Amino acid sequence: MSLPSTFHLSPDVAAETGIHIGDGGLSIKRGGPHGSYQYEVTGHALEDQLYLIGTVMPTISAAYHLQRPGLYINPEQTWISLRYQSKAVALFKHETLGLPNGRKTNLSIPTVIRKDSGLMKHLGRELLATDGLLGYYNAFRNGLHKYPRIQLRMAAGQVIGEFATFLREELGISSLLRTEVVTHDGWGIRHQHILQISRSEDIDIWSREIGFSNPSHISRMMVFESLGECTPRTSIVDRLSFLCGRSSRLIRSGPIARFDLVSLVEKMRQRFGFPQARGEDILQGVDDVNQRLKLALGRMLPRLVDP
Repeated sequence: MSLPSTFHLSPDVAAETGIHIGDGGLSIKRGGPHGSYQYEVTGHALEDQLYLIGTVMPTISAAYHLQRPGLYINPEQTWISLRYQSKAVALFKHETLGLPNGRKTNLSIPTVIRKDSGLMKHLGRELLATDGLLGYYNAFRNGLHKYPRIQLRMAAGQVIGEFATFLREELGISSLLRTEVVTHDGWGIRHQHILQISRSEDIDIWSREIGFSNPSHISRMMVFESLGECTPRTSIVDRLSFLCGRSSRLIRSGPIARFDLVSLVEKMRQRFGFPQARGEDILQGVDDVNQRLKLALGRMLPRLVDP
C-alpha cells in the first residue's frame, strides 16, 4: 500500500494508531464548508492524566503535527477528551489506514502496519496503554499479589485475533483468548474480547520487545519492584505517593509535591523510556489544560500534585 505524501508511516504513526484503536474515535461529516473532521482521544481523568499529557499529546504532535487540542472533561471529572480538528488527518486515518468513521465496528489493524513487525510493536504498546491492564495477582487467598498479568479488553474481536497472531508468530508469546458478555448502562449487552498473557517468561518478552508507556502501568511495576507485590484497587496517586516516599506503605493517599512528580517521571523515563515528555513539561501541560478547562467549563483535572 502506498501512502499519501502528506504523512509518513513512522513509529509515531503506528503508536498513534494503537492509541486510536484503543481510546480514539473519528467523526467525519462531509458537506463542503459546513463539514467537520474531528479526531478524539478519551481517557481516565486521573489514572491516565500523565499518559495523556506526557505521551498521547506528544505522539499525536509528532505523527500529525497537531497542537493544542480542544478539551472536554465531564461534570464528574472522571474522563477527559482531547479533540483535534483536521480534515487531512481524519481522511488519512479513514481512507488510507481504514479506521472507521463513528462507532468502531468491523475494526481491524491497518494492513500496512500489520505487515511490519517493528511498527506492530509500537502499536501494541499503545493498545496496552489505552485498552489494557497490567496487574499483579495472588495464587491463593491471602497470598502476595506478585504474579503479573497483561490483559487487553476490546469490543473489536478482529483486532484481538490479529494481535494475538502477531504475538505468537513474531515474538513467541502465548496468550489466552476468551469472550465475555458485559452489560453497559445505556449500551445494552455487548461482547468483550479478551487477550490475556500470564506466563512470566512471556511478560518478560513483552517488556523487552514492546515495553510500557502508561505511567499507571509503570507505577505498578515500580511498586512491585519495591515491595515484591502490588495490591489491586489502588490509584495512581496512592502509588506515586508511596514511590516518592510520602507514605511508607501502599495506602490511600493525597496529591504529591510537584518536585516529587518531576523526580518520579525522570525515573520512569530512564527505566522505561516513557512518558515522552519530561516532568517539568508535563506539569506545565497540566497547568495549561486546567486553565483552559476552568475558563471554558468551570472545572479542572483531578489533582495529582499539590498546588
